[in-house]
Amino acid sequence: MKVTQKNVRVFHIEIDDEASFLDYFRKNSLLLKEFFLLVEGNITKNIAFVLEQSGVCYKDINHCTIRFGGIKKEAPALEEVPLKKESVTEPVAEQSKQLPKLKLYDRPIRSGEEIVESLPIVIFGRVNSGAKVFSEESISIYGIIDGLVQCDGDYIVLSGISPRGHLIFNGEIVDREMLKQNVLQKIVMRDNAIEIKEIV
Repeated sequence: MKVTQKNVRVFHIEIDDEASFLDYFRKNSLLLKEFFLLVEGNITKNIAFVLEQSGVCYKDINHCTIRFGGIKKEAPALEEVPLKKESVTEPVAEQSKQLPKLKLYDRPIRSGEEIVESLPIVIFGRVNSGAKVFSEESISIYGIIDGLVQCDGDYIVLSGISPRGHLIFNGEIVDREMLKQNVLQKIVMRDNAIEIKEIV
């Protein structure tokens, strides 16, 4: 026997209404196939049939006793700012060590390529169909998203998403109809709601 612990990308879906779930699932079925679905609520025969036929991996958790925590990050507690001492100019080498780290891709992300980072990501190119980009931090993409992008950071900056592209921001699937094409936009989460602003 072999037992290994795995990290799994999961969506927790609570079903209130059959029609709204089926509509949501049809719109996002290609994306949801990439995740393990934890489904609870009223799982009707129609819903069970659609889930089975689609080939997604899911589990009915109506009788599960595990508590599921949210993925939202809490704001750090404000700390008292210490009084400034005499300002001393640090050498350039010391200053560069304190700069925030990020991962920079000055190229398109190829189909079939999967990028998983715990650092902020900046991409100066397209995310091609079949490519996947995941970051625990913020992401900036200066090309069209044609693949799958998942960002769990404070924000995502993007310039557009194609009809084949998928975007998940802090656990929420972003409806591509909310986004403009070839316009630089910044997405943030305020009061558990997605907010999109154009960058001028």
